Amino acid sequence: MSNRIIQIILVPLTSYGVLEFTDNLSNYIRDILTTVGISVDTIVWPDVIKPTMKCFNWERVQYHAACIIENIKGIFQLIGLVGKSYIIGIGYLDGFEYGLNFVFGEADPQSRVAVVFTKRLKPEFYGEPINYNLYFERLVKEVIHELGHLLGLQHCLNTRCVMKFSNSIIEVDEKDFTFCENCKAILRSKLSQD
Repeated sequence: MSNRIIQIILVPLTSYGVLEFTDNLSNYIRDILTTVGISVDTIVWPDVIKPTMKCFNWERVQYHAACIIENIKGIFQLIGLVGKSYIIGIGYLDGFEYGLNFVFGEADPQSRVAVVFTKRLKPEFYGEPINYNLYFERLVKEVIHELGHLLGLQHCLNTRCVMKFSNSIIEVDEKDFTFCENCKAILRSKLSQD
């Protein structure tokens, strides 16, 4: 298990709110996954890949999460990385899925592609003062959460686990950066079967 190496590609969907955090984000991903016995090769994609406007819903003024995942998947299939790497698009955008007012992120485990929307992670979205540390903490939690889904984990009932579903920013703040012991065990079991 300790020899297991996965490649994670962080894809900026916007430059604002993303690029200044990618190096630290890569380090946190590596450190968190090391606790599960996974070595990580993290690549920050060199170009900003702006989402296509066909994914933008003008009535809601939000981007449709599944559409952006399909968009990212289409781009990375052309260069042969879908299914080989874990690809996470990150953008200072507001996202939704049908049946929900908004989503912080969404994952497609089959293709190993996910998206994280960061607009609602910023304290200023809620009328609070700018706080880069709090924003970064929330960003790490949501990226690790979606990565957990890509690695085969479901939502967890443990309120401290990073895999707990977050229906509000309060719930994001309540959970930890890391997987609970139960999710770690599931993850180790899944990865030993690969």
